[in-house]
Amino acid sequence: MRTSVNTPPLLRLGALAAALLGSAMAHAAPSLLTCPAGQAAQRVDGDSFTQGLARWRLEAQDLRAQVQVQAGVLDVQTPAGLSLWWRQELQGDFELRFTATALPAPATAGALAGRISDLNLFWHATEPDGREPAPRSGAFASYDGLRLHYAGIGANGNTTTRLRHYNGRGARTLLDGWADGAEATPADRRGAMTPATRLVAGQPLQLQLLSRAPTPADPVHGRLVKDGQTLFTLSTEAGGPPPLQRGWFALRTTASRLQLRSFEVWQCRGV
Repeated sequence: MRTSVNTPPLLRLGALAAALLGSAMAHAAPSLLTCPAGQAAQRVDGDSFTQGLARWRLEAQDLRAQVQVQAGVLDVQTPAGLSLWWRQELQGDFELRFTATALPAPATAGALAGRISDLNLFWHATEPDGREPAPRSGAFASYDGLRLHYAGIGANGNTTTRLRHYNGRGARTLLDGWADGAEATPADRRGAMTPATRLVAGQPLQLQLLSRAPTPADPVHGRLVKDGQTLFTLSTEAGGPPPLQRGWFALRTTASRLQLRSFEVWQCRGV
């Protein structure tokens, strides 16, 4: 399901500008990791998107989905549900960081063509018994039986930004979030969407996802940061979800177009 896309010259220039900005943002952002004495946060793995999709496993609900890697950009265009799984399991304390840009959904999305939506993440995903997630159809509901954390930025047509915990038994608990209008529920305790929680067409944003073991002094075991500002925090305090310390990561989306650059895995290493 990997195809070539003829990109108009104007969009190529925009992509070049976004790539340069994304690279500058990635280098400028301080790490979220707190390393012990004698260690420092370092890039230990990642994908610069110059060698195809060998590091990713694709699950797409619609065969018209197009996923392309070219010149440092992962370009995803899909009319329906799609998940891209990083093949390497992630364990221990780590930070993921990458630059993402939302663009109008492709014409194949039909009535949803042109919308800006659904920069979503699964992390620490496993089957209930701890195994790697088995292949699925790409439909969102097909993942309900996994154990994982989920964040959806600009989902539901850019009307919700939410954090969920999946318990591996079909429950998808809404922990926190923002939502507009008819999408709003009592669990969306932050209120209506804000400029900081919406996706903006063509505007690169930098995401940093922290996973760490909580301690008695610091109960935080997860944090999602967008452009230097914390969106969500996972903590063992106040009946929060159990800390998950291993599993698989996926980019998740539907009826959208997304471009990713500079996917990096950081951990503490000796200096």
